[in-house]
Amino acid sequence: MSVAAEPLVYFYVPGYKPNYIEYAMTFYPMNIILCLEDGTPEEKKLEARYVVKNALQEFSSDSEHTLIVRVNSVHTPHWEQDLEELVPERPARIRLPMVRTAEDLRQVERKVQDVIHQRSLNYSPSYEVMIECCEAIFNLGEIHQASQNIYAFTFGGTDYFDDCVAKGLVDPALEVRKAKQKLGEYCRSVGLQCFDTTYMAYRDLEGFREDCLLSREYGFTGRSVIHPDQVAVVQDIYGISIA
Repeated sequence: MSVAAEPLVYFYVPGYKPNYIEYAMTFYPMNIILCLEDGTPEEKKLEARYVVKNALQEFSSDSEHTLIVRVNSVHTPHWEQDLEELVPERPARIRLPMVRTAEDLRQVERKVQDVIHQRSLNYSPSYEVMIECCEAIFNLGEIHQASQNIYAFTFGGTDYFDDCVAKGLVDPALEVRKAKQKLGEYCRSVGLQCFDTTYMAYRDLEGFREDCLLSREYGFTGRSVIHPDQVAVVQDIYGISIA
């Protein structure tokens, strides 16, 4: 089957930096990820939650940007409070990091539904599920079947690499490439959006372009970025239909 790849750019912004959020909102139409997880230090988690809450309130009428919140993982002490504070602000989507099993996703959905019920909200969120460890790749099909509200799978390359190192795998870089290929192929086979990991060497635009071309061949339909210079490359590469 074929997956139409819109020019999908996902721009990460640290949730605790309101000036960064305001700057991101000056870009042409794109997806903005307000990050409460890796992009926010432990000591800034509480502050970030309220900055993001205020940003969702302030920019709720902005039709040119899609605001997505990356909450903290269910394997941290922060995720429930993230959802309690931010679900009522109706973010366009919720990005869920370090989903390892189907039960991780079900936990989030139960909590979200509890908040919706308690607040009598007319809101039904969808999820961008992050695949960041070997266990998640093994459980990919079960995770997909656990929810009808998955908008996309996304790949977290740095955490996946670190997981491979921790497991003592001989070639972690090769394992990352194999996981990306498996995830991209799976999403293509079921007609699901699939977004690739960030490319941290943001000044290396030629290397980034080559990596995006390979990513697109794997089946990815968009990409998260950390720098404005990367945006045009993503729009160019992923804006082509994949046969």
